[in-house]
Amino acid sequence: MGLPEVDQLSFLGDMLKESLEKYDSISVAYLGCATGNGLEYIRNDKTHKVTAIDINPEYLSILRNRYQGKIPNLEIIETDLNDYQGNGQRYSLIFAGLLFEYLDPGPLLKKISTWLENAGVMVLVLQLQDKHVRKVSDTPYSSLKRLDPVMNLISDQNFKLMAKESGMTELEGKSLTLESGKSFYVGVFGKTT
Repeated sequence: MGLPEVDQLSFLGDMLKESLEKYDSISVAYLGCATGNGLEYIRNDKTHKVTAIDINPEYLSILRNRYQGKIPNLEIIETDLNDYQGNGQRYSLIFAGLLFEYLDPGPLLKKISTWLENAGVMVLVLQLQDKHVRKVSDTPYSSLKRLDPVMNLISDQNFKLMAKESGMTELEGKSLTLESGKSFYVGVFGKTT
């Protein structure tokens, strides 16, 4: 994701940084955290709890080596979010960057709405469909082509409807296009009051 033709690594890190600065981040859940891109922006004086969740044990091992000594209240959970029901914790900020393209959004959104504090927000990044741009970027790594059949791009309009059905509403939303030509929706959702 850090290759120039993809250019998504720094973009996602910047989106997490922006979220940490803009919203209450006393307790953070990072869904689909991979190796922890963006966790370098955690401020321990501001954030007292970080839960990093991913299915890939190799990624989580890298994350652990990078951040366990730097973020005092870091909880690392290896699990499939399709099955995970939560740890009883509520979060002021839940971040999900390029996650809903690989999971069934409806059931996961219902769970996320129960993990949010009443005034908390979920920030997500969705890759948007574009008939002129491939879902998976061309890179020297042929193994990445295996993502294409499992990647399901959904529109921001459909996502907003699913979020509403799960008890959340869009507070903010914007579309951004990277130099690679790929477009993304960055949405901020809160619980419906």
